[in-house]
Amino acid sequence: MSFFHLLTCLVMAFCTTNALTQNEGTNARQESKTNLTRIVQTASLTPTIVHKFPQGTWVENLAIRQSDGNVVVTILSSPDVYLVSSASAFEPVLLAHFPGNLGCAGIVEVGLNIFYAVVGNYSVSTTEATPGSWSIWKVDLTEHHVDHAHQGHIVTTQVAVLPAAGFLNGMTVLDPHSGTVLVADSLYSAVWSVNVWSGHVAIAINDTTMSTAPELAGGFALGINGLHYPGDGYLYYDNTDRATFNRIRYDALAGVVTGPVETLVANSFSNVIFDDFTIDFAGNTWLATDSGEVVLLRDVKHGGHPDIEIVASSTTGNFTGLTSAKLAASKTGRRKDSLYATTSGGLLVKYEVAQLGVC
Repeated sequence: MSFFHLLTCLVMAFCTTNALTQNEGTNARQESKTNLTRIVQTASLTPTIVHKFPQGTWVENLAIRQSDGNVVVTILSSPDVYLVSSASAFEPVLLAHFPGNLGCAGIVEVGLNIFYAVVGNYSVSTTEATPGSWSIWKVDLTEHHVDHAHQGHIVTTQVAVLPAAGFLNGMTVLDPHSGTVLVADSLYSAVWSVNVWSGHVAIAINDTTMSTAPELAGGFALGINGLHYPGDGYLYYDNTDRATFNRIRYDALAGVVTGPVETLVANSFSNVIFDDFTIDFAGNTWLATDSGEVVLLRDVKHGGHPDIEIVASSTTGNFTGLTSAKLAASKTGRRKDSLYATTSGGLLVKYEVAQLGVC
């Protein structure tokens, strides 16, 4: 979620009185912080606008379509999912609309051309989420080919309902072979496990490092936001209120936590506002911030404590907050050339990150 956009609205009225039981032995709440992670600016990448949606559109999340490299985006200000050309070769295609809901959040691709999106009720005008309104929907693009004038049948199916969830946000694939995804609950300090094949739902992790801390963020209440499981045995996640980037050892097959939380980065909400992120093959994190910056956290897979490197600032973009980021692979191999980011101001933008020589 974009904090700068939310400043124009009322303070969130999120309530955590129904918070879930917390795991024992986890990091204590950080009421005051010392030894803040250093913030440095090492580059000033300039974004290219890939597409601009109508004024008032909040583009929340994205996934790079494996089959053609185009971008599937979710809209928080309306219950819609679009396909956007990464090369501006065609106008955005409305893939799915979910009546009776206010918007969409996280999205992932589980299997070629099979996407799953978070759908529910969050009002960008009142800044309130509706607990119990959240569900996961399948968007099947198997028969949809943009090179055939957008022809092809698109199938949407509700695969899971989460009546106990507070505010579902980011999503990551845990195990594509079993159809398991993990979803962040920004209100109830939790990560939900959802089997998109069976519809089975369970709490995977509930930890204080995922909780809201409005006392640290001027009353703004948003805990765990983005999360990513890159296959190295750790789940990585950030916390917007606490301005932290964390990881916890998690057994994907057994579905259990196998180690304590490690906080790799800790700063202050007044300095940096973390949103969703991605991790490249080399183990670096590329993180979108709600103040319009792209942050690089180097080599997090080795458990170090990297600097918060700003590689693109809000002054080079001149637009509202970034809400998510994903890397796109080159057509010739595993190298990541471009970082795509969504914004609360209705934009899909692209940064050429290959010039940094990092991934």
